[in-house]
Amino acid sequence: MSKRKLLIAAVIVAGGIAWYAFRPERLFVNKTVSESLPTAASAAAPHPTNLESGNFHDGAHKTSGAAAILELPDGKRVLRLTNFATSNGPDVHVYLVAASDATDSATVKKAGFVDLGSIKGNVGDQNYDVPSDIDLNKYQAVTIWCARFNVNFGTAPLGAQSARASAGTSLKALVAGNFHNGAHKTSGVATILELPDGKRILRLTNFATSNGPDVHVYLVAASDAMDSATVKQAGFVDLGSIKGNVGDQNYEVPSSADLSKYQAVTIWCARFNVNFGTAPLTVQN
Repeated sequence: MSKRKLLIAAVIVAGGIAWYAFRPERLFVNKTVSESLPTAASAAAPHPTNLESGNFHDGAHKTSGAAAILELPDGKRVLRLTNFATSNGPDVHVYLVAASDATDSATVKKAGFVDLGSIKGNVGDQNYDVPSDIDLNKYQAVTIWCARFNVNFGTAPLGAQSARASAGTSLKALVAGNFHNGAHKTSGVATILELPDGKRILRLTNFATSNGPDVHVYLVAASDAMDSATVKQAGFVDLGSIKGNVGDQNYEVPSSADLSKYQAVTIWCARFNVNFGTAPLTVQN
């Protein structure tokens, strides 16, 4: 075989190896999934308990969405990703990390992790079984990890939810959603929970937005609100002045508020009629 043929063969082999390692076509092709919430095993206890949840932030790649660990009526636990999106790539996995957060790749490797399996899709809602022996007091974050190159695509720090009443009875997560930006950068998770006595609260977790004058929390009669005009046109229920522009907080939801109508939470500056940010809410049961 001539040197030229050997060179061509070597280039082809090297190209094949490089293609297998990097899978460049995945940069342009999304894999979308749409799994429903796991069904209840008992009609007497149809609602899973939200044990902890958090919002994804970017790592090496832009990553967004919400992560929640849910306990099913039969005691099994699942990690559910909603409104999720990250980059596609080779050999990407979902990790529970033994740290409160991971803003880089080194933290994941140093802290240790539990591999919940290969990612089902880089876009869309999806579920992963959480082993019963996993201590959630230790594993406090979810990381999307590229095992091929040891890279943290993005991480969601998990915060324990106010999910148990004083008597130990589980609350019901009715609807939940992830904040997106409006006029200001806004992030975190909004969840409407039903208490054992039938009362409902809106809980904001891992929440952050801009500070401002006369800022309120609204339930908006729309599925989402990308601008300020939508809030004014759709109508809203004012849950009160915001308690803080950063941190976990609760707001009472009137019993008369129909959640099939009021499907979004907006942070609203009443002084200037501006939508700081909105969380579209989706049914959790």
